[in-house]
Amino acid sequence: MAPFRSAIRWYRDAGGFVMPGYGSVGRALRPCLTVGLAAFIGSCLTGFAATTADLSLGARAADASDLQLSPGSASRADVLAHFSAALQFEASGKLRQALEHYQAVFKADPGNSDLAAHTAKLAMQFQGRAAAITILQDAVRSSPRTPAPLLNLARFASTYPPEDLFEKDEVPARAIAEALTKFPAHAEVYEVAVMLHLTHNERDKAVEVMNQAANQQSRDPQYWLATGRTAERVWPLGQAEFSAEYRQRVAPFFENALKAATKADAEQVTLEVARQYLLTNDPDRARQLCEKLAAEYGNLDARKLLYRLYAAAEQKDKALATLEQIVKQAPDDAEMQRLLAGEYDKLKQPEKAIVHLEAAIQNGGGEIGDYVKLGWELYQTQKFDDMVRVGQRSVRLFPDHPLVHYQLAIAHRAREEWGPSVQHFAEAERFAGSSQSELLDHLFYYQYGITLERLARYEDASRMLEKSITLTPREEAKAAANTMNFLGYMWLDVGTHLDKAGELIAKANELMPDQPAYIDSLGWFHYKKGNYPQALKELQRAEALLEPVAPEDAEILEHIGLTHQSLGDKAKALNYLERAEGLKTPDLKARKRIEEELRKIKGGKQETEKKQPAAP
Repeated sequence: MAPFRSAIRWYRDAGGFVMPGYGSVGRALRPCLTVGLAAFIGSCLTGFAATTADLSLGARAADASDLQLSPGSASRADVLAHFSAALQFEASGKLRQALEHYQAVFKADPGNSDLAAHTAKLAMQFQGRAAAITILQDAVRSSPRTPAPLLNLARFASTYPPEDLFEKDEVPARAIAEALTKFPAHAEVYEVAVMLHLTHNERDKAVEVMNQAANQQSRDPQYWLATGRTAERVWPLGQAEFSAEYRQRVAPFFENALKAATKADAEQVTLEVARQYLLTNDPDRARQLCEKLAAEYGNLDARKLLYRLYAAAEQKDKALATLEQIVKQAPDDAEMQRLLAGEYDKLKQPEKAIVHLEAAIQNGGGEIGDYVKLGWELYQTQKFDDMVRVGQRSVRLFPDHPLVHYQLAIAHRAREEWGPSVQHFAEAERFAGSSQSELLDHLFYYQYGITLERLARYEDASRMLEKSITLTPREEAKAAANTMNFLGYMWLDVGTHLDKAGELIAKANELMPDQPAYIDSLGWFHYKKGNYPQALKELQRAEALLEPVAPEDAEILEHIGLTHQSLGDKAKALNYLERAEGLKTPDLKARKRIEEELRKIKGGKQETEKKQPAAP
């Protein structure tokens, strides 16, 4: 059969034409094969007859001699066909058939160490250890100028020892010894040698190997980086009791890498050494190198390491300054923007945090955490319009997440938009019930309840506030007292559940005594029950605790004035109501009520004066 037709036969037997590099196996071996597709095509073309065949439409068929390959091209075609068939068989799980074709390829290219290792692995399964060792030894003889075949032989022989436990196998040791003798400048040789010795519990021999590595006069920084990482296996820096001693053994390798670095690779080598020192728990040396990289090259990765080093050392000012430089240098880095926003948040600088959270959202697409954090920063700066805008976008992006509904409810409440606020409180409760029940705590139901109160939905508000009281932890006495007082006062205000309101207010005063607002509620309870002397006593006690009297305290003065009025002392009533009006409370509802009560008293006083007879 002609060579070219022989190649086609191999393709057909393998299940069809397969390009070199087919599948995961092909991708692994394709760089290793000497005969590539381009070379194959070129070789085939060189085998054509001197007269090029005329393949134009309508022309005569080519002569048979025009499609004949030269002997060299035919051989290459056969190798390529074997390789393609091997890939196809291996991909379909037919490993025994694949082995036959890999062996044919290896015979043509015995110097390919990766191909030899792969073929030996398959040979081990079907032909035994001796056959596999022979393949690897052939690869060694075919490639005397590279350590790879020797290292493959050492690894394989060590991984697959003889079945006879009493048989002494010298293959791995001989291969390693030869590699160390012939290729002392190759870092991989020391790595394989060390792993072999450590695997066989021969630490002393591993130390000897690393001493040999340390005594080389290499000017290649990559050699020192690689051998330094191998040295860490011999002298593990994680062993605290030996850390100082072992660091002295390992550090020279990395310092030699720094010395061997040229201008072209100094930045890259220094950064690798800095990372290595950081990983091996030598933060001081890592920091020194990173500071040098930042100063001389403005290296971004070094600055990122520096930020973490400064933060770990609690050098907060340096950490912040470095992070600001990073963000200035790489404004599109969303993660760094988040970190800087977090730093400003710790410093209670929400205005600055907002800028970087917005940048993180723009550059990184925006995670739910970014939107939530941004919302709270806007709340702190009282940018409620922006908070609503961000919240509405969050709800569109994450419609089933309860936290964004909760935050939007708070934003609407801040703008006194009670209806939308209640709507999103309800959505938050609905979604949190199945996914984030921890959100539904006493604070959630307190906020929900006081918002319902604004809509005069008193029964619904009562249920939420009572649930808040039930969920309040025992150690949160202040929060519990506040909710009890609010609910009790609300019931007094609407004239329902008076006795229960009195119990709640009394409990609030027990939990937090000497609080003017709670004492005022207690006095107002007695007023509502018609016990005016007791009411005046409690209200005056609340007044005595006001130091100084603030606009928010106008309601206490109002209550004292109304109590004096109920006791028949119009003059004192008028005095207290005028004082209450003068405070200009920010509560518009209370302000309007005080003004109305004052008009009534003044109007009644004028009417009384008109009815009195003139003096004789």
